[in-house]
Amino acid sequence: MDPRIRNHVREIDRCNQRGGRMLSIRDLIDAGTVNREMSSYLIAAVGKGSSFLVGARPGGAGKTTVMAALLNFIPDIEIIPTENSRVIAEGLEDPDMKCYVAHEIGSGHWYAYIWGKDVSDFLDLNETHMVAGNLHADDISDVLGASGINEDNITAIDVLIFLRMERGLHSTRRRINAVFENEGGHGEDAFKLIYRYDAESDDFVRTADSEIVTQEDLERSLDIVALLYERDLRTIEEVRSMVLEKLDAE
Repeated sequence: MDPRIRNHVREIDRCNQRGGRMLSIRDLIDAGTVNREMSSYLIAAVGKGSSFLVGARPGGAGKTTVMAALLNFIPDIEIIPTENSRVIAEGLEDPDMKCYVAHEIGSGHWYAYIWGKDVSDFLDLNETHMVAGNLHADDISDVLGASGINEDNITAIDVLIFLRMERGLHSTRRRINAVFENEGGHGEDAFKLIYRYDAESDDFVRTADSEIVTQEDLERSLDIVALLYERDLRTIEEVRSMVLEKLDAE
């Protein structure tokens, strides 16, 4: 296996909290968590190096799963887990772009959890690097309630993704409820809604044009999603291999 794929997949697998294989974007589309258009927008944004956070208050909503599936589409750069304060501090001095990943923005002593000043320093990494993480938050106000995040540094994040979970008698429905994009400005007002989930139709509605993803970017990502189905690619290894194939051809 290409060392780039092996190392990339290893770091995504380290996010796994529940056992089994990590789900890919193909799995999430098939499950209805996201549709092809929204997934193509997210693929394009992440592929351009956009920093992002995934939020949901309840545990088990799929935050880590969505984050990991999107990490499969980052540029050909190294994933660095935020193991401790030293790793973040070293990243602030590193001039070579990498993707720093917080397994969760939350208090606790689990692997790659960050809180307080580490969160603030983590967001500062966005000056040179890409950052990604998840946290217990249903909306932007909840994100601002996390220790280390404030009206000034929240705008280090390019895309905010929020999930919803509905438990039924025999099944649980997980959906991306809203996607916000940083269009510049300050604090919560910097973000505009790009997609929202419509529960009545069980579908996703595009609400605004993107400043990050062009129509050409979106169409290119739609072709990537179509290729996942044409080649029947599902595992994160298979998906990353195809992504690198595309990157190497550019």
